[in-house]
Amino acid sequence: MRSRSVRLAVTASAVALLGTLAAAAPAAAAPQHSATGTSSVEQAAAWEFVAWYPNKTQCQNGGAYYLRHGYSNYICELDPMRGWALMVGE
Repeated sequence: MRSRSVRLAVTASAVALLGTLAAAAPAAAAPQHSATGTSSVEQAAAWEFVAWYPNKTQCQNGGAYYLRHGYSNYICELDPMRGWALMVGE
């Protein structure tokens, strides 16, 4: 009986640990990608949303297009429900 309660306690601890890790995962999501390599809170107000893309490569290609047409930088951010959001900065 004691070994069963020990197994139950270990299993409960493992489930609690996995739950904690799963809850922390969104906070450690992939970093933002920009053409300049940097992003700050001050710059966040200057970003203009452009479009949603199904994958990162298409988002980066869209960002390259905007760079060629006069914008200074871009960010591709992943939204798990919608895809990749392209935002450009002047």
